[in-house]
Amino acid sequence: MLKLASLRALIEQCAPDLKRDPERLKIVGEDGRIVATGTPALSFEYQYGADILILDYTGHTDALFVPIIAWMKVNQSEQMDNPQLREKAIEFRVEHLNDHAADIGIWLQLTERVIVKRDPAAGAPNRLTLTHPEEPCHVGTVCQAEHWELWLRNEKKLAEWDLAPPPARDWFKPAL
Repeated sequence: MLKLASLRALIEQCAPDLKRDPERLKIVGEDGRIVATGTPALSFEYQYGADILILDYTGHTDALFVPIIAWMKVNQSEQMDNPQLREKAIEFRVEHLNDHAADIGIWLQLTERVIVKRDPAAGAPNRLTLTHPEEPCHVGTVCQAEHWELWLRNEKKLAEWDLAPPPARDWFKPAL
């Protein structure tokens, strides 16, 4: 599941102390299921919840949630665009440990498509190839790599991160 690794990289960019102390950041795929169709194709979709646990967090919670919202808009746009889905797209719980630290649990509902196609190479008539297509770039969104900074009242930088666009943006480049 590629999105779990992408989430970890995002959170580590926004809270570098979690990268230095990886035991404080747990990301687990839960309640997973495989959805396949009744067609002869073997393609399917992973559907699962990403359970993110951040232990002893001392930063500003906005430094976590703003990047996660931006990530969701790129990687799970169907949930953010749909009013019925977005109400449950990002859930959280917080346990304050003291005046400076908290344990934060975040839950996201994720999907990942897997395309399985026959690829009969010489001498291997039953060979299959897998691809994990990226999320498409939607009309009206910026489809290029972006570097973001999050500032509190223009006084204190809370976080910074990079968002890579889906490779599908290449479909829309004009032919030279």
